[in-house]
Amino acid sequence: MSVKNRFYKTKRPNSLAARRRRARVMSGILILIIFATAIFGLSWFLSQPFVVINNLTVSGNSLVTASDIITAVKNILADSYLGLFTKNNIFIYPEKTIRQTLTATFPAIKDIRGNIKSWQTLQLSVEERAPFALWCPSIDSTDCFYLDDNGLIFSAAAVFSDSIFLKFAGGQISASSSPIGKNFLPSDEFRRLNFFLDSLASLSLIPASLATNIDEYQIYLKNGGRLIISIADDLSKVLENIETILRSDNLKKALARGGAIDYIDLRYGNKVFYKFKSNN
Repeated sequence: MSVKNRFYKTKRPNSLAARRRRARVMSGILILIIFATAIFGLSWFLSQPFVVINNLTVSGNSLVTASDIITAVKNILADSYLGLFTKNNIFIYPEKTIRQTLTATFPAIKDIRGNIKSWQTLQLSVEERAPFALWCPSIDSTDCFYLDDNGLIFSAAAVFSDSIFLKFAGGQISASSSPIGKNFLPSDEFRRLNFFLDSLASLSLIPASLATNIDEYQIYLKNGGRLIISIADDLSKVLENIETILRSDNLKKALARGGAIDYIDLRYGNKVFYKFKSNN
């Protein structure tokens, strides 16, 4: 075999491999060009005026103004995804981000839903928290706030609300900052406490207000008097102790003579202390 033929047979496979590599590189470049063209084409399409949200409407709100909601949503829609796709678009507007941002910014908003109406109008349906009770810095304060049924403070309350809602005072609220957006008590503890307060009604004890400090609750009753309870106690046991003391003959006789209870102290387990108001 000649030297020329040996050279040809040696180089041919390398030449074929090189052509294949070039073909793969060109295919990769072509795919990138197609992908980039599609991305920029989609970006261009989604920024066209006929698919851009140009109107916002709000319904279901009373505690938070429509203008505040619209301003917050416009700030969100002014942004874009990766600098390519505008969020102000009827197809890809960020409903989850809107919900998370507005419920964090405005504690009175429990939920918010978006729905495209009339093609370019985004209708925002707001669900606000319902007042369940009041939180006040102190029992005698008239500067109060609404609580929801999880103990979240979400809005300033009208002055007349004092005679309508059960009032709570104290709790884990710092006096140096606004209480709005904070919990009076942890949600589980607040629900257990309210179940206990509701149970008092079966004993003809109607709570009007409750003050809490580091280790005790003081429950003020509508018909006068108060209950003093340790925070650490099992409330079901406390309720049993209240039932027992209210059935006692000594207490019944004193009440029959016109006595008025000043307080019942239930902080010492099965030992219950009570005091009548002075007649002076």
